[in-house]
Amino acid sequence: MESEDTDNAALTVYKKQEFESYVLWLSMPSILRGQPRHVIEKMGIDDEMAVSLLEIKNQTEFARRFGIKDLGTLSDWNKRIEKRGGLLRNINSWAKKLTPNVLSALYREATKTGKASEVKAWMEIVEGL
Repeated sequence: MESEDTDNAALTVYKKQEFESYVLWLSMPSILRGQPRHVIEKMGIDDEMAVSLLEIKNQTEFARRFGIKDLGTLSDWNKRIEKRGGLLRNINSWAKKLTPNVLSALYREATKTGKASEVKAWMEIVEGL
């Protein structure tokens, strides 16, 4: 019942499409926000919507770009996001595409250093051990 209530909070939100874009924007690494396109793409993010959102540096700029005149709307949205369980469920939408890069880096480190933590992580993720 509670999950229905939290999902309903998102359904009844003012400017639903902008809200969903805001949630996606918030779920992305803050260190990449406001970076130029070439930096974002170098990190392996090539989805046009994700790149466009990451070009937004802060909440004020987000509000300006999406035509949200009252910054209190973003405060209300932040509360709604918390009510529906935070941002973790939205991270998959953009981060899952980067898994091959992460596995490649993990493989590189495991073969380069042979550290137990990298080897263990590889075995757990890839081999299911």
